[in-house]
Amino acid sequence: MQAIYENTVVEWISSDSEERHLERILWISPSNDVVFSIAMEDDKAFPIMKTYLEYVAGFETNLLKTVEWINGNIPLLDKDINEEYLTIRDKAWDVIKDIVMDEPGCFDKNFRGSRVRESQERTGLHKSTIYRYLRRYWQGGKMKNALLPHFNNSGSYGTERSPGNVKRGRPRKFEDEPVGINIDEETKQLLRSGIRLFYNNKQKAPLKHAFQKTLEKFFANGFRQDGQALVPILPPHEKLPSFGQYRYWFKKEMNLEDTLKSRLGEKRYALDYRPILGSSTFESFGPGSRFQIDATVADVYLVSEYRREWIIGRPIIYIVIDVFSRYIAGIYIGLEGPSWIGAMMALANTTADKVKFCAQYGIDIEPEEWVSSHLPQKLTADRGELEGEKPSHLIDVLGVDVENAPPYRADWKGIVEQQFRLANLRSIQFIPGAIKERYRERGQRDYRLDAKLTLREFTKIMIQTVLYHNNDHHMLWYDRNEFMVADEVSPIPRDLWHWGIINRNGRLKKQPEHIVKLNLMYQGEATVTAAGIHFKGMHYSCELAMREQWFVKARAGKTWRVKICYDPRSTNEIYLWLDEGHLFETCILLEREERYLNKRIEEVEDLLEIERYQGRHQEVNNMLSKIELDAQTKAIVDEATKKTDAAIQQSEESNSKRVKGTRQWRSSEKASNREQEAFQLSEKVSTPSNPTNNVVPLKRDDKAETKQAYVPPADKLSKIKAYLLEDGDDE
Repeated sequence: MQAIYENTVVEWISSDSEERHLERILWISPSNDVVFSIAMEDDKAFPIMKTYLEYVAGFETNLLKTVEWINGNIPLLDKDINEEYLTIRDKAWDVIKDIVMDEPGCFDKNFRGSRVRESQERTGLHKSTIYRYLRRYWQGGKMKNALLPHFNNSGSYGTERSPGNVKRGRPRKFEDEPVGINIDEETKQLLRSGIRLFYNNKQKAPLKHAFQKTLEKFFANGFRQDGQALVPILPPHEKLPSFGQYRYWFKKEMNLEDTLKSRLGEKRYALDYRPILGSSTFESFGPGSRFQIDATVADVYLVSEYRREWIIGRPIIYIVIDVFSRYIAGIYIGLEGPSWIGAMMALANTTADKVKFCAQYGIDIEPEEWVSSHLPQKLTADRGELEGEKPSHLIDVLGVDVENAPPYRADWKGIVEQQFRLANLRSIQFIPGAIKERYRERGQRDYRLDAKLTLREFTKIMIQTVLYHNNDHHMLWYDRNEFMVADEVSPIPRDLWHWGIINRNGRLKKQPEHIVKLNLMYQGEATVTAAGIHFKGMHYSCELAMREQWFVKARAGKTWRVKICYDPRSTNEIYLWLDEGHLFETCILLEREERYLNKRIEEVEDLLEIERYQGRHQEVNNMLSKIELDAQTKAIVDEATKKTDAAIQQSEESNSKRVKGTRQWRSSEKASNREQEAFQLSEKVSTPSNPTNNVVPLKRDDKAETKQAYVPPADKLSKIKAYLLEDGDDE
């Protein structure tokens, strides 16, 4: 036999006719011997008693069957019900609640009659009203909402009336008030056009303004000249649609999606109003299937490590999170970015040994407290940092597929965006120097002056926040699949990560940390020259270059270019790219270029550009100074030429004799210069008692000198001096 339960609706079928009788089961005795029911389609019905065996026999003879009964007049949710209707319902319930709660006594005619009379005395209502409430309650399935007024039965709810001679709608309150017009299909089309032209646009005009423009555009009979203006002439207002009618048809026929897209744009609609039917978790098979990365400027001000009275502004937070498990795989807290450098640091942190990383900040953890040191299969990021050529090696060499979200679509990275909000709620808002309000009132204390933490101290707080999230954050909203439920996996990122590693592995990628950093750094080309490996105006050297004699080859032959990678934050080292990025050679800045040591690449580029600019600026001054030098030189040469030429013309010596006397004249000139050039510190000039005779005879007896002078044997040094003396030099 088919079982019956309380509130079941059954249908009795007559064997002689096709008539049917519907009734609802109101109460079944605990011993299954007595059943009270009420007819469903009878406005005068009262509960009647039958035996349970009657229903058993009805089912066995196919004269009885259960039916599904849905009452469209009874709402299921209170939030969609008008407050006025709820008040009426509650008043009706207050009238009958003491009666209907007394089961099965309320089904007895005499007992029910006495209780109705008591309710009459208490409420002052007529008994027919009380019985109508009881009947509606029982026939409606003993639901409180069955007592709601059935105002939707007035007229044909939801059915559009055809326009006639009589004005539709609510009658006017005053006799002399304009009646207005009926809205026919032609008028509706004009109203639709007005909505499309004047409301569904980027100007975001109010509906009242759109109504005004619609009347001016489609209902004007003509125009009148008022100075330079043409004023639309409208018919009398009783022949125009009212704003209420305009608003009614706007709401009735409005396509909300088209309206929002027209007024706000596709991007804003997609971000704030589109249906959220998908799930990022559903798109990720397991840990490492997809990481999300994003950056934000933290809502807190920090102070300098070197001088705590210096306020250095707000730090940048980068977070890399696994979509499947919500496990934070890497972070970067610093002053770089949002830029490729910040993203590079965060991605490098995903492959770092987290025990060593935390130890740098004085935090001791066990390996299982932060286990991730892997790269993902896919990485979802903004178009800014991971767009262009910079992440090419991330894709080609490391095998990570980069997905860039469209502009203004932060919802594509909703999981990592949510972490910034949680970090602010958990820790940041309680830190001194945190931004409490975006706009300060006049006289309010400047929150920047409350800054107390350095970048290192703030990083320690963020590391502790990540450890809490990964190991203890219980995500009640996480949709566990049936396998997780069967394995009793707690919705904690750590447990989800480990479960995914065991049951859905194969997505994470493991690479040595130095290889990851090498492929994440900036790429470039350097030139091997005789002076070193030249890159951006600086010169480097390495063991490989010395071992293979690169600089000797460059000086003996041609220079050539090599592929390198570098960190723009330091000039001290660059790295040669070897074996398609699987090996590298460290190149050290040469000692002679110490002025570039411990600088940023941008600083060196700026310095060299300034020097080039200054060089170009000084070219004109150099040229003018050179012109002046040449003029002064020419003047001296011209004057000396005149004097020398005049002396030669007065002299009787031949050119040959002038040349042969060079040594003699040089000795005489040197002796004279020695007296003038000798250091003499006393103010009084002393004169020797026996002055040396400086008179040089014009003709000397060479034979006499030869006889008296001693000539030493010739040696190699003497020969060299002789050659020098022939050129006019002295020892």
